[in-house]
Amino acid sequence: MYIPAWLIPFVAVLLWACYYYRYGYLELERKAGKSEREAKQEDNFLVGTPIEPNHANPKLKRWGWRISDSLRRFFADFDRFGVIANGWASIKNSPWRLKELKDTKLRTFDNDTPKQGRRYDVFYNQRRVGSLEMADTSGYTTEEPRVCANVLIQDARLIPLDEVSRFLTSIAMLLSAGTGEEYAEAKRNMEAALIQAHLAKRSAGLDAAPEVVVSFLGSAATYIKLRARQDKEAELVRTGQA
Repeated sequence: MYIPAWLIPFVAVLLWACYYYRYGYLELERKAGKSEREAKQEDNFLVGTPIEPNHANPKLKRWGWRISDSLRRFFADFDRFGVIANGWASIKNSPWRLKELKDTKLRTFDNDTPKQGRRYDVFYNQRRVGSLEMADTSGYTTEEPRVCANVLIQDARLIPLDEVSRFLTSIAMLLSAGTGEEYAEAKRNMEAALIQAHLAKRSAGLDAAPEVVVSFLGSAATYIKLRARQDKEAELVRTGQA
């Protein structure tokens, strides 16, 4: 059967066009649609409403080592940290929330630091974006409530860095006396972590997912005062003096 010479390249072009439409154009459409959905999800995540956390009630576990008196005291003093932090104005009036976890095994501390402490998921509106871990330091007492803490924000790309800064500042305030050298040190650590995340975001482009990791070491005097005030108010209500 005679086939015109012009028909062969015509069929080849037609097949190529079909292939491009099937595997090229449709794939681009799919990715575009996915990008639009992701953008919408990110918008909802940024403008949504904060979660109402259901805090766990963790218990210390022996796990083969002795539980120190300072750890027991710390654990008792920080029984309402998540509730008080979420109710504090600077966090309450923001998208940020803490949710305490049942697990007490610390994961962000090295081998020379405490093995157990209080752990929290960090939420921005409805999305979990990081974690907070806290433990006592040697000789912890309610009168000298010195603690160590690590805050990890896993994907700082999605959250404005000034929002991250405000949240970290709130945690720094709660875990310090609010003034003095320990708060200044916490601020320096925060600024260094935010600068590092900003540079990582710029160098890696829009698809970067920089982490912000900040360590705190402070007296937690602000939190202890808020807890004592809450206890006093509850006692006044109980005795009818409020």
